[in-house]
Amino acid sequence: MAIVPSRSRLGLKSKSMKQLQNSQPFAVSTTFRPLNTAMKIVILGGMSSLQFYRQTTQEWLPDHTVAPVIDAHGQQTDGTLRLKAEYTIYDVDENLDVQSIVPQIYWYINDTQVTTTDTSADYYLVGDLLYVRKNFTHQNGVKVYCECRFVDTRTSSPQIMSDTLSLSAVLQADEQWSINILCDRTRKHFPLSAASTIYTFEAEARLGGVDKTAQVAWFWDYSLNNGSTWLTIGDDCLWYVNGKNSATLAVDMDFIEDLLVRCRIGVTNGTSTAAPDIHNEATASIAWRFPKILPTVFSYGGNRVFPETAWMTFGMMVHVAKHNDMTPEQKRHWLMPNWGIRQQGSTDNPEMLGEYGLEVTVPGYRLFNTLGVKYLVDPYVSLRTVYDVLADEDGELIQLSDGNTIAIRT
Repeated sequence: MAIVPSRSRLGLKSKSMKQLQNSQPFAVSTTFRPLNTAMKIVILGGMSSLQFYRQTTQEWLPDHTVAPVIDAHGQQTDGTLRLKAEYTIYDVDENLDVQSIVPQIYWYINDTQVTTTDTSADYYLVGDLLYVRKNFTHQNGVKVYCECRFVDTRTSSPQIMSDTLSLSAVLQADEQWSINILCDRTRKHFPLSAASTIYTFEAEARLGGVDKTAQVAWFWDYSLNNGSTWLTIGDDCLWYVNGKNSATLAVDMDFIEDLLVRCRIGVTNGTSTAAPDIHNEATASIAWRFPKILPTVFSYGGNRVFPETAWMTFGMMVHVAKHNDMTPEQKRHWLMPNWGIRQQGSTDNPEMLGEYGLEVTVPGYRLFNTLGVKYLVDPYVSLRTVYDVLADEDGELIQLSDGNTIAIRT
């Protein structure tokens, strides 16, 4: 091994490395996606934001000045209105313990903040709830505004959720009939996440302030053109479950995408009245809603084809906005692929492969060429919707041996 003498032994001056002064550093910052939040004002106990006001007797239904009246089913039928702020907070990045976030709740009446806990006041606080003891008229209502404030601890930035609710009354003449649908009258069915496809519409009938729901005859019908034409609920209405001659109508949204229902009453002979004889009516609607769905194709063997490639197998992942990706079971249930091949950049019609499964296997020679052409494999996915019955070419329904009719998603 050769020994190299040091620079000092050789009589040479020692030199140090030269430090460069023009280095350009690179800054890296942490970025969080915004939180998904939602909030609404909820009236507890099934009460309504609308009162009925009888001017001649100075009576209100319900009467907000009395203590809350709770029936055997836990529903509030009269008394002080109780308002609650319901909210959801979702962290897309899943870095934040959203369950530990407790927003501060602020209530306002006509832009004036409510801070009192005095139970004799028109508006007072019980914890995070707002109690309303005031009655309203058709000419004098109020606007309730609620804010939920919290701090996103990831970024130390303040967050505000808010909602507004109007409280008012309807002037009610003595001994006038009224019909009301008690649930939300514009409902949505989310087929990918709904716990059930059965929905009920409950109605009530009143004569003045007296509940006559059980003493009248009920008649429900429906419309498919936003009320321009009303149709009778018959045996061909696959969506109908029960209740067309009662105060509660049940429908199955697995069999219809968009529905408007109407209820009317007959009073002349009580529950035996044969047809509606009161002009009053109430309507409600329900419709399907899908989130954004994005099918994305992938290949198990990558995106390159070689002369010796015998086959390439393709599948698809399906992303659903604000939800988890579709499971294989969901894809089979809701999607109808129709695989095809087309040249990238070409306006020619695709070559359909006659394959309709969640995966497709394509011979290598269909994709390989020496001209620099790239091919796109596309599932051309259609979304299945409601169930419909199967019929033969003569229009006769196809039935199983037990007499049940076959229905499939279309």
